[in-house]
Amino acid sequence: MVYLKVAYNGREFYGSQIQPDVRTVEGDILKILNEEGIEVSNLGFLSRTDRGVSALSNILELDVNKELNLRKITHRLEDIWVYGTTNDNLTLPLMKRYRYYLFDNGYDENLIVKGLSFFNGNHDFASFSKYNGLEETKRNIETSYRKNGPIYILEFSGKGFLWQMIRRIVGSIVDYAEGNLSESEILSALNGEITINAKPFPPEYLLLYDIETDCNMYYDDYVIRALKRRFADLFSDFSVRSQLEKESMEYITDTEKLIKRK
Repeated sequence: MVYLKVAYNGREFYGSQIQPDVRTVEGDILKILNEEGIEVSNLGFLSRTDRGVSALSNILELDVNKELNLRKITHRLEDIWVYGTTNDNLTLPLMKRYRYYLFDNGYDENLIVKGLSFFNGNHDFASFSKYNGLEETKRNIETSYRKNGPIYILEFSGKGFLWQMIRRIVGSIVDYAEGNLSESEILSALNGEITINAKPFPPEYLLLYDIETDCNMYYDDYVIRALKRRFADLFSDFSVRSQLEKESMEYITDTEKLIKRK
């Protein structure tokens, strides 16, 4: 068994897991490995990500029949960087860290922080996920945040997350900050007493930031440099889009004021 540390630009994929007739991260990697004559089995990411969600550090588990050349593999891939590998045994489940980059649309920061705090700890997240009817919905997570200019960086750490869980938590926090969802409703839902339909926020601003492996990992410096250049471009694009949204909102708001005067 080998474990690969993988980064990818999720905006270009229909998710991490192999699906028929659409582009996925696992599908692209498997295709290249097969073309290189490498036999693969038991392939799967330790943390699945939805369509549009990016990763700096996901872990791909697989069995192969020969040693892998990370540079060669990455050179043949697009929007995917395989930059680390280990044969050490990993004790699962591993701690995962996600970050959601939320643009400040004039929210009360105190309400954003309080709303985030509701989700810290062990709760029933059935109302805050796209429940598939199979999984246990209780999860234990830690939450934190920081503010960088007009961006809230909301961090979520835990050993397991449900489908769309983080995106629906973010949607609920914003609903709370805007007065569309009460504290009692959120807490009752987290206790499993009521069901609410939390709306998911866009996947493009969710990043799987890290999975803690605590093992000896070999890193390829060439691939890391390529990854650094590409993600710098992506985050530069994010900053530009944030500023564009901010100034567009200001213009629309000013225009609304003119309309009200007539």
